[in-house]
Amino acid sequence: MISLAKIFKFSAVFFNALGKNVVKAHVRHVRQLKKSHTDRRFAPYTKAYEKKKTAGKAAPKGKTQISRSSTPDLTLTGDMLNSMRLIVAEPNGFRYGITDPKQAQKLEGNQTGIFGKNRKPSKKRIISSENHPIPPDIREMIGKEMSKQIVRQISKEIRSQGMGVKVYEI
Repeated sequence: MISLAKIFKFSAVFFNALGKNVVKAHVRHVRQLKKSHTDRRFAPYTKAYEKKKTAGKAAPKGKTQISRSSTPDLTLTGDMLNSMRLIVAEPNGFRYGITDPKQAQKLEGNQTGIFGKNRKPSKKRIISSENHPIPPDIREMIGKEMSKQIVRQISKEIRSQGMGVKVYEI
């Protein structure tokens, strides 16, 4: 008898690998595609900040500026997005985020529109929210990876029962 419980059971190892890929994809979505959690462009920089950033003079003293993009990509030195990590992978899923308090504070400032002493709610640059924790393309990637894993597990379960059939796609 084929066990449906085995077919739909995911391991922490699977979610560990998937979680690491999701973190990379989410950082790429923000840094390279320059898009928010809902696939929209971020609010534009102020003209003064845009001028400083494109000139390479926006980074704090002692820090190297890695982005000169005039389109918001939440990357100046790269520290904030580079600190995004897989926090935990379990058999029922994974969590990722920023555990460094300084970098988490920067992200929270971007999410709320508070940049140091400046409050600009119209300049919120949100990469994750309760309703949209991950961008649509990454959500789709997760679904495809889980589907592939189910196919592998169906094939494994069928072979273990001596039926000798391989499933290619669901």
